[in-house]
Amino acid sequence: MWKQAQLKSKSHCGSVFRFLKLFLHIGSVGAFLSADASITLGKSLSLGSSSAATTETITVVVIGGGWAGFSAAEATSVLGENVQVHLLDASPRGPGGLAGGWRTPKLNRSVEAGIHGFWREYRNTFAVIERIGLKLDDVLTTFTPSALVSCDGKVAVAPVLGVEGTGEPSSGSPPLLSSLLPLVPFPDKFMAELAHFLPPPLDLAILAEFNEDSRLTLLDRVTGLGLLVPWLDFGQEDPESWLRYDKISAENLFRQIAGLSPTLYRELVTPLLHVLPMCPGWDCSAAAALSCFHVFALQSRGAFDVRWCRGSITEKIFNPWVQHLQKGGKVHIRGKSKVTGVEEVLSKGSRPYLVTINNDSNDQIACDAIILAVGATTAGRLIDACPPLKVIEGLSRNWKQLRGITCVAVRVFVDTATSKRLTESMAESPVLVCGPRIGNIPSLSETGFCIYDLGRLQDEYRVHVDGVGAFEVDFFRAGDLAGKPDDDILKIALDALTAALDHHIEREQLKVLDSSVFRAKDAVSHFCMGSAALSPPVRLKEKGIYASGDWVDRTGHASWSTEKAVVTGRQAAKALGKDFGLTSYRDIDIIPAARDTSQLRTLRQIASLARKVLVAGDYISPGTNPSMALRRRSGIR
Repeated sequence: MWKQAQLKSKSHCGSVFRFLKLFLHIGSVGAFLSADASITLGKSLSLGSSSAATTETITVVVIGGGWAGFSAAEATSVLGENVQVHLLDASPRGPGGLAGGWRTPKLNRSVEAGIHGFWREYRNTFAVIERIGLKLDDVLTTFTPSALVSCDGKVAVAPVLGVEGTGEPSSGSPPLLSSLLPLVPFPDKFMAELAHFLPPPLDLAILAEFNEDSRLTLLDRVTGLGLLVPWLDFGQEDPESWLRYDKISAENLFRQIAGLSPTLYRELVTPLLHVLPMCPGWDCSAAAALSCFHVFALQSRGAFDVRWCRGSITEKIFNPWVQHLQKGGKVHIRGKSKVTGVEEVLSKGSRPYLVTINNDSNDQIACDAIILAVGATTAGRLIDACPPLKVIEGLSRNWKQLRGITCVAVRVFVDTATSKRLTESMAESPVLVCGPRIGNIPSLSETGFCIYDLGRLQDEYRVHVDGVGAFEVDFFRAGDLAGKPDDDILKIALDALTAALDHHIEREQLKVLDSSVFRAKDAVSHFCMGSAALSPPVRLKEKGIYASGDWVDRTGHASWSTEKAVVTGRQAAKALGKDFGLTSYRDIDIIPAARDTSQLRTLRQIASLARKVLVAGDYISPGTNPSMALRRRSGIR
């Protein structure tokens, strides 16, 4: 156990300046790392002038039926009366892609390909839901807290930091830095006041309600200050920052450069890495980790607050979306329609592209433009069957290097007695965010997971109809698990559930009435080292072929997951409208990502000043920073 630190002003200020000098060194190292690996697009065929609007019918094919595909189709459909959109969804179960769902044959209960959260800064996603004609409060829960669990047990409950009832993050002005100095002799007060200056999840490390048995000490949490330097240096929408930090792993960033203590990294950072970018630190890009944490926690105080769909996303959102799109007669939606080829047509007077569906030469669509709205690994497989894509310089090589993460979703239906005991064990939060190695289960050595009490999230399960309760365990980076039979996966899910709840209910006490296992192999984008350099822009050619999805334009709009898919879908439609001379492209609004918090802006200003003052300072080797020095003085390694 660390002894309580008595930080003195003089040593604290000295540490800060040493830390800022390290910051300058990191910047110089970063310049060496950031070799330009961006895609160079080849010249495309000239399909006519983009300056003059046309009154001829423009046929657009959107490939993919998830958030990106539906967003692209919706935005494209408003470009003009002469625009016709064909949305092709390969899913056999219904609309929504990976967000889609179905019902069990035994109990007729809804099942989904995993549970999806809606974070406070999902502004474009919320706007989409409202454009459909839905009310957010009818579709989504209120913002809920989340409990973090590590391999050592429950760590903390992350509170809802936004202002309740307003849907907006709190907006108080932080105190002056000088106000911290008198509080240095009082660690608890000092840390609470310091939280106003720290970017989340560092502020969560202070404001969270920590379990009394947590191994995190005050000094562990102080080592989190080491992350300030990379956060100050990393520009969320700056390509140079992405290329610089994309070359190193998140583990290297957190442990070696930032100097987080092993306990803080294991207890707080590891569970978040395994359920947000969904991979261990050694196999996650530092740029991806910084960006992901920024979007899900840093963009504003309360950005970590999350809402959940009150039912199946297919039934609550995508089915109404289908009806909304089909009302105007300009969007034609086809399910069970897997695109197996795209050809370029060179004959005069023909539409330039021909899309083949389900390997059927009799099922083809001639079109003027294509928006790819599929996952990264699907795009990598599709490109060999798409000569118009293969001729774009670097695209085929880059896309085939993109990797995916396998996820497994297990929904368990239990009797009322079991449901009540599980709910009591999850009283602090209906959602548990769990890191790897919980319960020493071999299949979960690199697999994080989340546990959801659906009775507190989804309307269908709020009342135990017919004596049935429902819980879900979603596993991430679950390739080993996915290869097992359903019965084995169910057993592991139940073992993981009881272990995460510290065996407040034993495995033998769980009475399972029904279950469902869903595997999504390589379906989630894997943001490993070097992946940002492989990410394509929205416009793949000068005119006619576009891309959207959470893996597209990584260095652009600072968003992730569902929000990134929605944003790039709308960006693709906007680029298409501009290229085809459709002036209504200006009406496609894309809400910018939230500005830096006032705390972060202040710190960036300090860092900028320090760059000028210390630019001629002594060379400092990596690892010389306040948090690591503090650990050495405390005897902690």
